[in-house]
Amino acid sequence: MDPDKLITEARARIIWGEEISSVRDYLTSNGMSEMDANAKIQEFNLERNREIRGIGLRNTLIGAALFGGAAIGIYLFVTNGHNHSGFGYGHHGYGGALGGLAIAGVYGLWKLMKGIIYLIRPQSEHESIPDIDD
Repeated sequence: MDPDKLITEARARIIWGEEISSVRDYLTSNGMSEMDANAKIQEFNLERNREIRGIGLRNTLIGAALFGGAAIGIYLFVTNGHNHSGFGYGHHGYGGALGGLAIAGVYGLWKLMKGIIYLIRPQSEHESIPDIDD
């Protein structure tokens, strides 16, 4: 097999989340030495981890912004949402607004936690990079 095609295929397999042992077997069965195969796999794994950390950073920033924005919105709603009858639920739409803020906050917290996991332990993710990015 053409060495360039072999390397390209191995890189794609690592990016798609295939097991390292499977990729090593693929490389060695097509004529690459064990030492060279291990070096290439390590290089591709580092690239994959960098990509996952980048996704993690983006998720962390988006999650923090959503969660923080929702928390501020809920705080302002509760502290300034009073009307003459006491608590600020007397008008139509307040429940929907509070519900929307709560949903945004939960989604933001989920993105934040997922992003932190990707930043700290990118190797724990076994999906392909395009699937993680969705």
